[in-house]
Amino acid sequence: MEILPEIKKRKSPLVFDGREVETEKVKAVIEAARWSPSCYNNQPWNFVFVGKNDRNRFALEESLSLGNSWAKKAPYLVAVGADPSKDCDANKIPYYAYDTGLSVMSAAIEAEHHGLRVHQMAGWKEEKVKRAVGFPKGFRLLVVFALGYEGSVKTLWDKLEQKVKDRLAQPRTRKPAKENFFFGEFKGNK
Repeated sequence: MEILPEIKKRKSPLVFDGREVETEKVKAVIEAARWSPSCYNNQPWNFVFVGKNDRNRFALEESLSLGNSWAKKAPYLVAVGADPSKDCDANKIPYYAYDTGLSVMSAAIEAEHHGLRVHQMAGWKEEKVKRAVGFPKGFRLLVVFALGYEGSVKTLWDKLEQKVKDRLAQPRTRKPAKENFFFGEFKGNK
C-alpha cells in the first residue's frame, strides 16, 4: 500500500535557496495548519512568519543555536508557540503542545505538496525568540522552522564537516514498524 507522496518524500534540508515563496503557497501552508484537529477545537497555536526583509529577522536569527545557522538562508523562519493557560483540561496532558505539533505537521505536508520544504529546529533560545516575534509572557515556544525551496547542497559541499557529509549521503530511513506499532498490547521493551 502506498502512502501520500508528500509524507514519503518529506525531508528536512540543510540548504535553502534564496528564492521567494509565492504568497499563495504561504497562504496554503497557513490554511493547512489552521484546519488541523485540536482538543475542543481550541486551536491553541500561533505561527509568526518572519521573512528576509522583516525588521525582526536579525533578532530571530540571533536566537538560533550556532548549529542552525544554515536556516538563515531560508526565505521564512517561522516561530510557533501557544498559551498553555488556554489548554484543554483533560488527563493532565499538555494538549496545547500536541495540537500545535499536529498543526505544524499539517503545514509541513502542505508545504511539500507545493514543492516547498520545512526544516523544524529544536536549537533556539526561547526567551530571545519570544522577544523577537512578540509572544507574550506565559506563552511557550514549541518549534522554529525554516520554510522555502530546497537549495543544492553542492553549493556548500566543500564547507561541510565530514560528519554532515556522511549524514547527507545516507538514505532516509525509519525504524521497522514492529519496533513502535503493536496490536492488542504493548510488546516493546519494558
